[in-house]
Amino acid sequence: MIIINTGNGKGKTTSAIGQIVRYLGQGFKICLIYLFKSEHCCGENNILSKLNNIDILYFVNQHPYFNTNIHTSDIILECNLALSKLKEFVNSNHRYDVFVLDEFNIALKDKFINEKNFISVVQLLSKQSDIIITGRGATQKLLDLADLVTDMIDVKHPYSHGILAKKGLEF
Repeated sequence: MIIINTGNGKGKTTSAIGQIVRYLGQGFKICLIYLFKSEHCCGENNILSKLNNIDILYFVNQHPYFNTNIHTSDIILECNLALSKLKEFVNSNHRYDVFVLDEFNIALKDKFINEKNFISVVQLLSKQSDIIITGRGATQKLLDLADLVTDMIDVKHPYSHGILAKKGLEF
């Protein structure tokens, strides 16, 4: 099953984390791969990192939208390291039941990862595992490939009124 959480509204990663909890409750083994987030970015990681049956990997600590000192070449390199790691899992004996690929839609949209290469890896992985891909701006090819797509719509958000991200709510 290929699941996409996309759109401009809040809740893409939050939904994926909820799904992780549900899978873990059923005894599944999870691989959570973050792009554009650091190890201590989010409150949920304080809990998830203590649980069994989940491995968490981090690539690219920030997106250049939030940190203009990051070089595009470094981002592309790290995103491709994440893709290489996914490729390793295709033929690996280290099997996960679920892969959660957080913010990969953004990496595809911003062309930090080659879409054709990513889709071929996702297709291979989906034969053995469920895959959840989050982030704004999912590409049409990825949407067409998915079995389940949720588009989070931004109806109203405090950020649009100048209220910055709130601890516990946003991170």
